[in-house]
Amino acid sequence: MLWYKSAAGGQRAMDLIGHLYNENPKTFDNRFTITGHSKAKAQLVISNVSLSDTAKYFCAARLGSGSVWITQWPQYIASRPGGPAEMHCYQNDSDYEYLYWYRQLRGKGFQLMVIVLAGTATFEEGFKSGFQAAKLNEKQWSLTISSIQEADEAVYLCAARPHSGNKAYFGKGTKLTVLESGRSPKAPSVKVLPPSHKECRNKKDQKRKKTLVCVATGFYPDHVNVSWTVSGVGQNEGVATDSAAVREGDFYRITSRLRVPADAWFQPDNQFTCNVTFFDGNKTTEHSHSINGETGGSDGGMSREKYLRVTQSAKLSYGVFMVKSCIYGAFVSFLVWKLQSSAGKQKK
Repeated sequence: MLWYKSAAGGQRAMDLIGHLYNENPKTFDNRFTITGHSKAKAQLVISNVSLSDTAKYFCAARLGSGSVWITQWPQYIASRPGGPAEMHCYQNDSDYEYLYWYRQLRGKGFQLMVIVLAGTATFEEGFKSGFQAAKLNEKQWSLTISSIQEADEAVYLCAARPHSGNKAYFGKGTKLTVLESGRSPKAPSVKVLPPSHKECRNKKDQKRKKTLVCVATGFYPDHVNVSWTVSGVGQNEGVATDSAAVREGDFYRITSRLRVPADAWFQPDNQFTCNVTFFDGNKTTEHSHSINGETGGSDGGMSREKYLRVTQSAKLSYGVFMVKSCIYGAFVSFLVWKLQSSAGKQKK
């Protein structure tokens, strides 16, 4: 069984979270846990839920020990109104007869567009003109939009299943963006911000962590993927990326966070790099920014030696304060006695 994440109401293609074979799970993020048995059920548990986990989650199943893997391409299409768009799917290890295309508009659920069976395409209402679906061979099928309109902007997903009553297996999706009139694609500017010196301990395990923030801004359209490396090594643990880019005026912004042990940050030889890939409609370009860890080793926490020095100093200060208080109290008592003595002599 497999679990997928469809983030931000159809603004991105589906991401594979992990899968379960018999009782052996495999996930690509330590915050996700899959339990159960692949022959009966699979449960997905998310720990430390954050805003970036806002999404729709889908489970899928496959038959037997062989993989039922649907490859879909391209991941992104960016085109102006009136232009064509074409997308494809391929069954890696199966020859299923029932082939499908679905559309997911922004913020909406899946809409069945067409079923392709024995080479014949049967379209649903609303899709009977402007769309063509074809089975190219035993393993590959395609969807073509002859003249793109603004209403066609969506994520398109293919699916396949062996019989009409069986579960379907989905591709990851193709995101189609219709470029606005007079607008040209613009690549992102990428900036990595260092951790705050006041960052607290992790509430879960009380270990001191440092959080780096990557901000990619000023890009259009929102066809980006964000990843992190530390000294050239890819990072999956501790990464939290916005589920979708946010529009600000004419452009988009997306942020990603990398949480690392404080010891890793306090190594100046460590280089922390945020990588952003951007598809402009014709080609994919890479944009990145790096910062190095800090020299030192103190992240604002208090060592045992420093704690002892502080407490000893506090004890000494308290002792001096008590002595001064006693002297002051004796002096005040002496003055009171003196005044009382003088008053008694005057009465006599």
